[in-house]
Amino acid sequence: MSRTISHATVIGAGTMGAAIAGHLANAGVSSHLLDVAPTELTPEEQAKGLSLDDRAVRNRIAEAGFERMKQARPASLFSSEQAELITLGNVEDDLDTAAAWLERGVRRVIFGTAAVTAPDVVREACRILEREASVTDAM
Repeated sequence: MSRTISHATVIGAGTMGAAIAGHLANAGVSSHLLDVAPTELTPEEQAKGLSLDDRAVRNRIAEAGFERMKQARPASLFSSEQAELITLGNVEDDLDTAAAWLERGVRRVIFGTAAVTAPDVVREACRILEREASVTDAM
């Protein structure tokens, strides 16, 4: 039986989660790369007058993992165009997107190591998603 993956949600934008999103993009699969929303502003964010409610702040951790993945050597992406298949977000604002994909027939949500180190995130995701999830840990 052949299965086609059309979209994935990767929770945890650490080294492994971001690389998974990159390799999915290499295969032409779009994904959402999510991580936790920060609880404190950086000095740079404070100087810009941003708040914890600003989307740029809320997605900062996923953005940092994504940028590290793009710079990784050996490269996780075959070309910079593949990066456009990855949508960044955070588990507080965007987990409903994963739930919507599950309703459309997606079979799994992948939890990377960063999410495993935050068990509250995993518990909340499992509560919301109420479906099968893959928890991976490279430690």
